Amino acid sequence: MTNSAPVDLSEDWDNPELTDADIARMRPAREVLSPEAYARLAGLGEVGLKLPAETIRAFAEEGDDWRERMAEALNEAARKKHAA
Repeated sequence: MTNSAPVDLSEDWDNPELTDADIARMRPAREVLSPEAYARLAGLGEVGLKLPAETIRAFAEEGDDWRERMAEALNEAARKKHAA
C-alpha cells in the first residue's frame, strides 16, 4: 500500500533557511578551525601524487634533492599556466 498524501517540499526541515542572527554569528573557517584542519579543508596541505617511475628516475638521477627539484618544476609549470 502506498501513501498518496502530497509531500510539502516548500520547507526543508533538515536544512532550514539561515536567519539574519545566524549570519551575524558566522565566522570564516580559518578563524574557527585549527590551522591543520583549515589547511586540509582548503587544500593547502601536501598531497600524494602518482607519477611514472621513469619521471621520478629522471629527477632522482641528479641527486638526493630530487623531491625539492621536482616540486619546483611543478610550481614553475603552475606559474606559467596562470600567467598564460
